[in-house]
Amino acid sequence: MTSKKSLLNDLLGALSGTAVVLPQSMGLGVVLFTVMGLDASSGALAGIIGAAILSIVSGLFGATVGMLSAPNGPVTMLLVGVFSLMAAQGSTQEEMLLTLSAILMLTGLFQIIFSLFGGAQLVKYIPYPVVVGLVSGIGFLMIKSQMKFLTLPYSSIENFYVASIPLFIGVITIFSIFISKKFFPKIPSALMGLIAGVIVYQIIDVFYLHALYPSWVVGAIPSLSSLEFAFSFSMLSNLNIAVIVTASLALLILATTDCLVTALVADSQTNLRHNGRKEIIAQGLAQIVVGFLSALGGGGTKGATLVNLQSGGRRWSALFSGLLFLFLILFFGKMGEYLPIATLAGVIIFVGFGMLDFNIINWFKYKKSRNDAIIALIVLSIIIFIDLVTAVGVGILISMLMYIRLQIKAPIIHRRSSAENRRSLSVRRDEEEAILREHGKNIMLFELRGNLFFATADKLLETLDPYLKKDITIILHFQRVNFIDISGVILLLQIATRMRNIGGNLILCHMHKELGIGRKINKALERIDKKRSVKIRTFVDTDTAFEYAENLLLERHNISVKEKTDLVLLEKNELCRAMPNTLIEVIKSLCIVHTIAKGDYLFTQGDYGASLFMMLEGEVEIRLYSSDEEYKRFAKYAAGTYFGEISFLDPGARTASAVANRDSQLLELSQELVMKLEGKEKEELAVALLFELGSTLSSELRRSAEEIRRLEAS
Repeated sequence: MTSKKSLLNDLLGALSGTAVVLPQSMGLGVVLFTVMGLDASSGALAGIIGAAILSIVSGLFGATVGMLSAPNGPVTMLLVGVFSLMAAQGSTQEEMLLTLSAILMLTGLFQIIFSLFGGAQLVKYIPYPVVVGLVSGIGFLMIKSQMKFLTLPYSSIENFYVASIPLFIGVITIFSIFISKKFFPKIPSALMGLIAGVIVYQIIDVFYLHALYPSWVVGAIPSLSSLEFAFSFSMLSNLNIAVIVTASLALLILATTDCLVTALVADSQTNLRHNGRKEIIAQGLAQIVVGFLSALGGGGTKGATLVNLQSGGRRWSALFSGLLFLFLILFFGKMGEYLPIATLAGVIIFVGFGMLDFNIINWFKYKKSRNDAIIALIVLSIIIFIDLVTAVGVGILISMLMYIRLQIKAPIIHRRSSAENRRSLSVRRDEEEAILREHGKNIMLFELRGNLFFATADKLLETLDPYLKKDITIILHFQRVNFIDISGVILLLQIATRMRNIGGNLILCHMHKELGIGRKINKALERIDKKRSVKIRTFVDTDTAFEYAENLLLERHNISVKEKTDLVLLEKNELCRAMPNTLIEVIKSLCIVHTIAKGDYLFTQGDYGASLFMMLEGEVEIRLYSSDEEYKRFAKYAAGTYFGEISFLDPGARTASAVANRDSQLLELSQELVMKLEGKEKEELAVALLFELGSTLSSELRRSAEEIRRLEAS
């Protein structure tokens, strides 16, 4: 429940924020409407109405706590460019007002659609140099647009001193804003500049016996009852639809970007997180209403938002600010008769100067940031010498080109390795290990990263080209790949075809669904190329892919991979490979035979263990469970191998579980029975076991060290 104290803080914050927004909104309204050939008072009213509606609608949604919305530089300067061109082409005031309504309403509609489809996230990807160029260019246009209010053509004014009054008032306003930041930090500087400009102008007016030009003041602000709704469906056919759509799309980018940046500023003060989607929908609705009233659109305003938050404003301050604007229109409209346009011009110039980013000059000093400086200057130059709409389009194009350039420059290969230094979890017999050690370079794993699309596909092909001339097995790892387009899929087909033609193999693993083609690559290939003649093997993880590749390599060297029906006698087991028959017979006499069905557990994690197991047939997998269903696979043992050496040497709780992947038969040798032997027989068996187990543990230690190095490089 909202407390009285928090509501009071919201009201105080709204008062401070409104004081900042008021002169800016009125000034921007005057700029736009005078370009359209309308009087300054109508422009001031349009600015205030725009501020009221934007803040009220945004405040009701509450998507960004403490953010105030109002007409701002980006929106106004773009509209000024559009209507300057229309005025030069002889468009009527009625046509321009209707065009203004259409642009703002369509912009609002675009913002709602844009947000509903997740577009609020895309704005974040506009590069900073492009944003700097746009903001600086808008600042330049704001300053330029005010010169006509300070240096009017005074050919009909004989008195030079009278002709200099608007310029003098503008300078006084800017100077007052500047010094108030230092001497009156708690009072909004824009308000101080406004007050100073009004007071000085009125003193001068009294000195000249109220003989100053009436056109130099805003004039009485019209009442709400004087509003004329310019929007008319019947007249839409007379408008330039191309101009309206182009301007609306440009405004979509400018207004949305500026609003989201302001929302981040608000978050930094409140330690809350704004809802970008909800905020842009609110802004879109507000733009539609503003457009219907032929007022001035806008978005979030950083300066007013900061002042509001620092004054205690939070949840309802934007709503209160909007209501304050309406209150000013209803009861203080006549104050416009005392408000010099030059004062508003001074406020706008000060705001515009603050938007100029002189860091662009510093960027030229350093080689790494020089390209960023050039991009910012390109956008800035287009704004100055062409127009803001074109600059927005060029900015978006630059963003796309920079993204593609970064994708091309980024390494597509995250890491490469071979079976010389990486193996599957399937434990192999000695003869198999020997083949894998000698020919492990014929199994290559390439871990990919980023996006595999038209801009990076050729780069991957160039990297793999030296390996596509050998009859080897290539494994492509896709866990770090975000997306594949048709060009990437066709590339995989080309690689697979080339590998098949030279007797090699292509294997894919980690084909997650987020890639955009699904896990079943062959179905994707079928959809894309009906004439394809090659299939690609895919696996869910790296281990099974490696195991399959190892089996292919072993079969190529005439070592068949054991089937489930194969039986490997104890004499052929890796544990007994170097033992004399006498010791093998001793082991046989000590062993217990176990037969377990597929899916059954030989032992589970935490069970007491003091023995090792020798595989006669079947397959057993060692798993470490993190829950009832989730586990990490450690190793896989087939016929002829053994496991459990740690528990045999150091009895205690089992660190993992052993489960049969298929029907299996094992021999269990316990430490207790070995220790009960006596004499030379015990001594010889103990030495043989220690030698074999020590060799196995040493190999496992090396393998673990290599795995740690690999993980550290990830």
